[in-house]
Amino acid sequence: MRKVIVYDFDKTLTYKDTLFGFFYASLNNGLFSFPKLTIYIGSMILTKFHVISNQRLKEIGVAFFLKGLNKKALEKLVDRYKELIPFNRVYNELSFEKENKYFIVSASFEEYLCVLFPHEVKVVGSRLSYKNGVVQGLAFNCYQEAKVEALRNNGIKTIDVLYTDSFSDEALAKIAKKIVIVSGDKEIKIDNIDEFKRYFNR
Repeated sequence: MRKVIVYDFDKTLTYKDTLFGFFYASLNNGLFSFPKLTIYIGSMILTKFHVISNQRLKEIGVAFFLKGLNKKALEKLVDRYKELIPFNRVYNELSFEKENKYFIVSASFEEYLCVLFPHEVKVVGSRLSYKNGVVQGLAFNCYQEAKVEALRNNGIKTIDVLYTDSFSDEALAKIAKKIVIVSGDKEIKIDNIDEFKRYFNR
């Protein structure tokens, strides 16, 4: 039977979060670039203290940095940004066996994740909304429980092996038979959800 292997992306296959970098790469040094960046960083801090939600933070980021881009401009941004992503050893040593099913499930945007993996890997991420080919807002925030929902929409109810770096993936960990926590280039094997919680002091 084919195994289902799921990878988170940010800080699981990279050394740092890529979403902020994607927003930052969109800046054109125009008049409003610095105020937008300042407000967004402030919003990131408020999210850390649970003053605003992850959903709201992403909506702010899309409104400030991506709204109004047509698909051609977005493709150019993606093409430029993919060369800047700091991939870790786990990403660089990825291999995909035909007998297994592979998923990337990430809060980052499918628009740039899709270009980083071969076609046999299913990418499930946050999605932008468009009107007449122009970015309008956030269509779907693939975060926490929404990741499980997204997998179910792809016919997946159980994960054989989950790779993650964060406690925010607890919902995925609950449906995983095995868990591998990634820290930088290091992989830590976890046998069950209780060990997962203890690792993150929860």
